[in-house]
Parts: sequence; structure tokens; C-alpha cells
Amino acid sequence: MKALPRILIFAVLALLSWSILASHATSPALLQDSDTNVLLVKIREVKDPTRWFFGDWPLENQFYRPISTLFFELDNAIGGSDAAVYGWTNAILVTVCMLLLVWLAFELFASLPIALASGVVFTLYIHDRTGVLGVVPAYLAFIVAIIGLFRHGLAFKEYVPAALALWGLQTIAFGANPLWSRMIGWIPGRTASVMTVFALIAMAAYARYERLSAERLAAPEPGPLDPPATRGTKKFIAKHGLGWGILSILAAALAFGSYEQAVMLPAVLLGTAILLRWQRLKVRWGWQGAYWALLVGYLVLRRLILPTENSGYQDQQLRFGQGVVISLLDYAAPFASGYATFWIFVTGDPLIWVTGTPWEYMIRGVSEINTFLAARNQWIICLGGYLMSFLAYLPMAWLQQFDHYHFWPLALRSMMVVGLYVAMVPLVITAVSRPTQQSPQRLRPAPGSLPHP
Repeated sequence: MKALPRILIFAVLALLSWSILASHATSPALLQDSDTNVLLVKIREVKDPTRWFFGDWPLENQFYRPISTLFFELDNAIGGSDAAVYGWTNAILVTVCMLLLVWLAFELFASLPIALASGVVFTLYIHDRTGVLGVVPAYLAFIVAIIGLFRHGLAFKEYVPAALALWGLQTIAFGANPLWSRMIGWIPGRTASVMTVFALIAMAAYARYERLSAERLAAPEPGPLDPPATRGTKKFIAKHGLGWGILSILAAALAFGSYEQAVMLPAVLLGTAILLRWQRLKVRWGWQGAYWALLVGYLVLRRLILPTENSGYQDQQLRFGQGVVISLLDYAAPFASGYATFWIFVTGDPLIWVTGTPWEYMIRGVSEINTFLAARNQWIICLGGYLMSFLAYLPMAWLQQFDHYHFWPLALRSMMVVGLYVAMVPLVITAVSRPTQQSPQRLRPAPGSLPHP
């Protein structure tokens, strides 16, 4: 890598990090939140950081979170009642998550532009600036439609799919929930960010282990348009990467001790292995057994340490019914999450079809379907980010919703959003380019050509 690109990479990472750190909260009200106040009172009363490894965490609502509780202990030891210290820790944890996402994306796709772009998208989610991700494709859809009409006229198939796919991208790219207030402006939100730190380390370290040491499957036979191998073509040489695999397992164990959402980490790591397999790496599936064994061990430990029945808080937070389906569809198929509203359109007053509301809903649905269809141009990154983000969020759909439930899933979804933006490029090029023209048919063979039967 040349010096200039490396400088640019560090500049982008520094700018993204600074933007998050500069937004840290400092208000004394940070410590006046009821949950934060009870946490600190209990920590100061117990004065034993090791206690949280053998029982309930300070809020005593039957959660096993010794690792994330240590970060409260650390701030209490360093800052006491100085709210700014706690605000800085929250911001630092979120910044580390953004940097780890960049590392993970690079290990998964071996592309610095994809990795950096994923960090940019996640930073926009953190700052609640997801409108940018929606406004850009909306304007592009309008521009593509105008230029496409001028270029292709009534040949709608040349430009309408691109315009619709861009229009649908604005909804898909939009973050499910705002993150800043819960992850940076609310001290207990660090339970999710601490877990995400270790979850991303586990994923990135595992991906690095496989990339360093896994054998490659034989490449398909090169086609006529594939560049030939040259002296500069590098041959893969397996390296010893066992340390990265061990780091991944240790990080996974720490994630389990941080926050309950980590129970989905083995499933997400399985998705990581499948994604690498799609890229012709002969992943060692046996490593997946270690992660699932950790999950079983965590569940057994939790059952031994904590009461088996739900606490009053846990019963209060559980939910069932239509809200669960809508929350899941927000990740799986945003256009379908409004199915109840559309059913009202269909079964209600027919005069509603005179208004633009039902038609707008239908256009949005068709647009998002076009967006998903366009993803086939970058199907590995799009499908990988899509499935992993859905899995990361899955169990949280059955709880009363809080924004920090979406922190880890939106980190993974950022990679899908980048993939979708990249997938739009060939569609847009086709839409705004001049129409293809058929070369004139030869009336007789050209001089010197071979005879035709």
C-alpha cells in the first residue's frame, strides 16, 4: 500500500472517531437517571468488583452482566461523581465499536473502500443522521428518472428499475432507531456497547484466522473476459493464525458476560463462516462448535447463579403479538411492516384510493423489492450484512423496544447498506448511458473472411 492511501485511511478513521468523541455527553443529569443512580449506589455499597461474577448485577433484576458492570466500577473509581468521565467512557466505547466494524468489514470482504464506507454509514447511524442515507438515493432516483427518460424514452426497462431501486434504498438504508441518546447520552447503554465491542472482536478475529490459514477452493475456469495470470499474481500461502482463533473465543466469552443479546453471537459467527465459504475459503467448521459450547456453558452458569423464574422487570418487558412481527419485518422487509395499514386500505372505504396514500405505499413496496433484486450485483456483502443484522436483532423483537437493542444489528447492517449502494452503480450507468445501437448487418462476407456454411 502506498503512503498516500494509508494517510487517507487514517485521516478518515480519525475524522470518524473525532466526530463521535466530540459528541460525548457531559451533563450532570447523566448520573441522575434512576438506573444509573441505583447502579452507582449499589457499587459503592458493595465495594467488591468480583461479586458481580457470582450473582446478579447491581440493578438486581436477574441479569448476569459482570463484564459490563466492571466498566461502571472503573468509572466510579476514576471519576466518582464526575458525570463527564462516564460520558467519555460511553463515547469511547462507541468509537471503538465503529473502528472494530471497519476491521470486521475488511476481514470479511478484503476491501478497504467497503470497510471505510461501512464505518461512515455506522457513524451516521450513531449521530442519528440517517436522513443523509435516505436523501441521497431519493435525489439520485429523481435525476436518474429524468436522464433515463431523455436517453431512452419509452424504453422504461432501461431506467425505471434503477430509479425504483434507488427510491427503495432510502427506506432500507434508514436506521431502525436513533442511537445517540441511548448509546452516548444514557450511561446504562454501555451494556450494549461493551457487548458489541467483544462481539465484533470475536467476529473479526475469527474471520482473520480463516483468511490467514484456511485453504482456498479451486477457482473456476477463467472466462474469456478474465485477465490472465501474470508474474505479479500472488499465490496464497497459508500462515499460522491460531492466535486469532483463540482471541475470538475469549472475546465471545466476554461478550456473553456483558449483555444478553450476545446469545445470538454463535449464530452470527456461523453466518460469518458461511460468508467466508461463499468466497471460496475452506473454513474449519469445527470452530463453530466452540462458540455453541460457550453458549451452553453461559446458559448453565446463568441458571446456577440466578433464579430460574423471571423477575418482575423481565415479565414487564416481554411482549407478543403483532408488534413482534412488525419489528422483525423492519429488518427483514421494511415495506411489509406496514401490512396492517395496507389491509385497512384494501378493506376500508374505496374512496381512499382516490388519495395518494395507498398508491404511495404500493410504490414504496415495489421500489424496495427492486432494491433487493439489485442486490444480486453485490450479493455476498448484501446478503451477509442482511442475515447477520437480522440474527443479531432477532431475540430483541420479543421485548418492549429500546433503541440500544439496535446498536449491534445496525453495525452489521451498515455493511449491507454499503453493498446496496455499490450494487446501484451498474444500474445507474445503464440508465444514464446512451442507448445501445445494433451494428449494421453485413450484406456479404468481408474480404478475407473464412467461408460460412
